[in-house]
Amino acid sequence: MKKVLSLAFLIGSAFLVSAQMTLSSGAQIVVASGSTLVVNDVVNTSGTIDNDGTVSVKGDVTNNSGGLFDSGSGGTVTFTGSSAQEVTGAATVHFYGTLDINNSNGVSITNTTTGAAQEVHGALSFTAGKLTLNNFDLTLGTADPTGTGASAYIVTNGTGQLKRVVAASDVIFPVGNSAYNPITLNNAGTSDTYGVKVVDSKPASFSGTTHIVNRSWDITEAVSDGSNYTATTQWNSGEEATFDRTRSSIGFTSDAGSNVSWGSVGAATGSDPYTQSQSGYTSIGTLMVGDYFYAGLVIDLKVVLAAAWNAGNDNMDKTLNTAGLIPLTDPYSLGTSVSSVPASAVDWVKVELRNSGNHATITNSYAKFVDVDGQIIEEDGSNMKLTGALTGSYYVAIQHRNHLGVVSNSTVDIGSTPIVNFTGAQATAWQDGTISTNAAMKEVETGVFGLWDGDATANGTIAYNGASNDRSAVLTQVGVSTPGNTVQDTYSANDVNMDGDVIYNGAGSDRSSILSVVGVSTPGVVYTGHVPEL
Repeated sequence: MKKVLSLAFLIGSAFLVSAQMTLSSGAQIVVASGSTLVVNDVVNTSGTIDNDGTVSVKGDVTNNSGGLFDSGSGGTVTFTGSSAQEVTGAATVHFYGTLDINNSNGVSITNTTTGAAQEVHGALSFTAGKLTLNNFDLTLGTADPTGTGASAYIVTNGTGQLKRVVAASDVIFPVGNSAYNPITLNNAGTSDTYGVKVVDSKPASFSGTTHIVNRSWDITEAVSDGSNYTATTQWNSGEEATFDRTRSSIGFTSDAGSNVSWGSVGAATGSDPYTQSQSGYTSIGTLMVGDYFYAGLVIDLKVVLAAAWNAGNDNMDKTLNTAGLIPLTDPYSLGTSVSSVPASAVDWVKVELRNSGNHATITNSYAKFVDVDGQIIEEDGSNMKLTGALTGSYYVAIQHRNHLGVVSNSTVDIGSTPIVNFTGAQATAWQDGTISTNAAMKEVETGVFGLWDGDATANGTIAYNGASNDRSAVLTQVGVSTPGNTVQDTYSANDVNMDGDVIYNGAGSDRSSILSVVGVSTPGVVYTGHVPEL
């Protein structure tokens, strides 16, 4: 039998409505403090419930008008069904006081198009079961939900998000999909309402399949800009794919994973589940968790380009950079592009990791910058990071577009923040034989070593005469018929002294630079530098 209640005051300890309770025509139910209303289905078209006691719902709640509960309510609404329950209807239910989920079969916001977003203004507690959002949002108040855990959380299985206001204190979003994967946000920027949902996979456009956690957190904000938040993600060991949690990192993407900006690398905390944190996020997008393979292992790597060395200043000149000649895409066909060249950069260099069993076998190649002090750096000026390389030992090689390359004389463990300084000792470089006039590196001044300059043809030798000699390459660019010509303001391998001009004759000529390397008295010498298989 359907019961239509227009007005009732419940004073006793309990009142049972055994079937459907329909509120219409302005009907009001008042549940006094200390009283309990037990009801199966609730259907509201234009009524309210003023609840200071307990409303125990064993069926579904359908709300088609108003907020259903009076804003002055301070009692508890508890879902206690023996089968799955649903909150549906065209209008938002505004839960005041406490909303309690106490159904091991779960409660969900409707999965039909007739549903609406829901709001909890007071407290949300979990006694048993989960709360599933489907395609509708749930907004919580300032109180953190209680009773959450591996079997009691908010399920973000569709487009629906959990929304909360986040300011300069930790705010937990107790969300998950097939498992519990909460995230905590702390926003030092402008207070805003953030929305979060968890996806049981990596971002759709991220190409990697290992060295990741198979979870991602989509984050939105109500008002654009003003964010400066710290995120702490949580995951379980079964969600890791060939993953090193001792070197984990949070990645941020705004294009579904096509481009990911990785945070600092560090050990995850906890013991299944695990957490990782990263601060300084100023925009919204998707967060994921990876390890060193994507975030990179830092290496302290130094090299001097002999052509750019300025002995008077004990560093290199950055003439090409000052003149704006260094391109934004690397010259080694590695496809590395930057938005700007670091202010301290001298030029692009190519860094290679080579197999520990064979220094001629290249495993990884990187295009990076070398600064005036010889440090190999990233676009932001920080020390170089090795990405896409497995931890282990490698030979390290450095090449430049018109210098002879160099290979380390021993392997380097890249998992231990290694230091490789080619500038300070000839013995750092690999030698085919004893150090001689054809040493692997050039002593640019006493105790300072650099890559040999003059390889305009990039063929691994420096030659003044003969086949494929570097002098002829310079002559070809300036013009054979007028060898006194100068090609100015150019980024060219034939600019072997790196002054921005290609000159064949006269002061500062590149021809003279080549000749000074091979030796004025023996200009037919071919210089190889005794560097293996470069």
